[in-house]
Amino acid sequence: MNELELKDLFVSSIESGHIIDSKNRNLPFTKPDSEIRIKSEGYFGQFDLVIAILQRTKDSKTPQNSDQTQAYFEILMRLGQLTEVARTEKCRIDAISFYPVELKSDCDVLDRRIPNQIMNGILTFGRSIVVLDKKHINRASLKFLRLLPATIIGYSGTKDHFNVLSVFDRDIHTGMFNLSKRRLTKTMIDNGIVEGIDRIYTRLQTLERINQKLVFNELYNFNPGFLKEEIEFLNQFSSIKAVMIYRKQIETRILESENNKITDYL
Repeated sequence: MNELELKDLFVSSIESGHIIDSKNRNLPFTKPDSEIRIKSEGYFGQFDLVIAILQRTKDSKTPQNSDQTQAYFEILMRLGQLTEVARTEKCRIDAISFYPVELKSDCDVLDRRIPNQIMNGILTFGRSIVVLDKKHINRASLKFLRLLPATIIGYSGTKDHFNVLSVFDRDIHTGMFNLSKRRLTKTMIDNGIVEGIDRIYTRLQTLERINQKLVFNELYNFNPGFLKEEIEFLNQFSSIKAVMIYRKQIETRILESENNKITDYL
């Protein structure tokens, strides 16, 4: 079938509860108590589908465990998106989850574009789903796709029934420049900075998070959803009086390296 036919069947499968997960891995879009909103060609055509899952029965008493910590990070990084949907649906922001979907029909080719499409979903929503038509469900393609950070769902070949083939159950919320505290500490000490390393690490993490929000806002024209503390951080950041003249420093480094040998760096 073509992509449009596959899309219609998959949407019907979600609405009818016909996505079967034989291992019961607790996927929100397979739960009967979840409300589902589906947007075709979501985010300016970046994704074939974007699924919003609303779970209004979430307990207001939020337990302190690893799952809840992960949920907090998701809210923190995507506060602008979640606030917009929560306002429309009149629900809490922690009741919402987004799932970007890439469809691969029998008319499509599984090629090097798939990793890029998956990464696009992860950088935008922290997760990705790939839906395969019947032709693509074979040992070779599944062996390749299971190496990628995405949940794989395949068409069963019967009416609007689909099967969950593999699950990537981690939401990715850290940036591409995920700082190693140990490595940063060594770098600071090697450069003569001993005091305040913990504060430097925390501030660099905050700056990275704010930068991610700004980049997302540029891509999708969304309000970044800054927290009060982030706005205060930016105000403090703007008050730092530091004029860095790189040109002279670079020229000095060039002169210093004039007589260096390649073996000096090995």
